[in-house]
Amino acid sequence: MKITVINGTAVKGITHLMKENFLKHLRNNNEIIEFFPQQLPEFCVGCKNCFLNGDETCPHFEKTKPIWEAILSSDLLVFAYPVYALRAPASIKSLLDHICVHWLVHRPEPEIFKKTAVIITNSVGAPNGSAQKDVITSLHWMGLSRIYKCGAPMMGDIFINTLSIKHREMLEHKMERLASKVKNIRPNHHMNVKVALLFHMAKLQHKAVLKTEETPGLDNMHYLKHGWIRR
Repeated sequence: MKITVINGTAVKGITHLMKENFLKHLRNNNEIIEFFPQQLPEFCVGCKNCFLNGDETCPHFEKTKPIWEAILSSDLLVFAYPVYALRAPASIKSLLDHICVHWLVHRPEPEIFKKTAVIITNSVGAPNGSAQKDVITSLHWMGLSRIYKCGAPMMGDIFINTLSIKHREMLEHKMERLASKVKNIRPNHHMNVKVALLFHMAKLQHKAVLKTEETPGLDNMHYLKHGWIRR
């Protein structure tokens, strides 16, 4: 199994501990590649080159290309990040902004439909749901249906060097259970209801746009190539 890990922080704190506890159950006989914030793309500048002229025209293509290629070649995607202001950190959001060109309404890749994702988050007492939803929304719009998530709202015990044995054991148990759900995964061949509905709506949108185009744009060329719509 190939695993791509997107880290939202380079700090070796509680989020790092959770991720390592998760990965230790998957390291044997699996190929793991990790990306850290310094490897993630800078903020999207809104030039729209990726939509109009192709991914390779993005000013940050040199950074997004290896990450996207790793995502496409992996069976399991892991997003591990702390919660900042109830949301995903800027490093994660920046990556999501760059790869939204592969949303169902643009140029989705069918390989993504079969993948599984895991979201690991940690906060200082705050709920983790909103921060996890940032990634879940993006993955659903890319056509990925099978997503597991686990958050740890740590109240009081928030520094790795003072983390209590009780909380260490709690985090390790959480990650062991999470790993057990994905260590024997196979390609997912079924879209859930939400993703299937989004894909259906996207097809209808592309069909409508195609009727107005003398020459199909990149998005519709992509849909035509995969046989999702017809002229």
